[in-house]
Amino acid sequence: MQHGLELAAEVRHVLEGRMRPVHGPLRAAYVVTSLPFAQQDSAVYEADLKNPRATAATVRRAMQMLKAIDAGHPLRETPYPVQAIRFGKDLTLLALGGEVVVDYDLRAKREYRGESLIVAAYSNAVMCYIPSERVLREGGYEAVDNMIYYGQPGPFAPGVEAHVFDAIHEAMKKIGRH
Repeated sequence: MQHGLELAAEVRHVLEGRMRPVHGPLRAAYVVTSLPFAQQDSAVYEADLKNPRATAATVRRAMQMLKAIDAGHPLRETPYPVQAIRFGKDLTLLALGGEVVVDYDLRAKREYRGESLIVAAYSNAVMCYIPSERVLREGGYEAVDNMIYYGQPGPFAPGVEAHVFDAIHEAMKKIGRH
């Protein structure tokens, strides 16, 4: 409830302030890249199936991954969408797929200083958490455990943040930034 009250207070503060209109022209770019997963072999999933403490989600994911491996189509990467929408020189919306961690917002705002930038997650596709390199190194839920519930093979390979930012840079260049 506390967070809802804080959000309501901030919305009220913004609405009571001076609003700025946005102008055209409207420019948009949509880029899809691939984010590679760290290599997992069948032994990882077989161990999950043998683990008496494995959750139903873990067992389901292990069976899906083993089926894909046996069929000769192991899941090695996932498509990742990035969209940039620019409203004249007034505002840019950077729409990122997945459940991105805050590091992406902070880095984008550092790299595009001076740009009125809104970074939105859950845009165009939600495949799992998208960890930054920092979060990937730390491990834990956002880097590893969530992949079970999203039905992904395991954590991303190192370099995931660079792949995302390469796509961000490409989209921003197409709309006239960098």
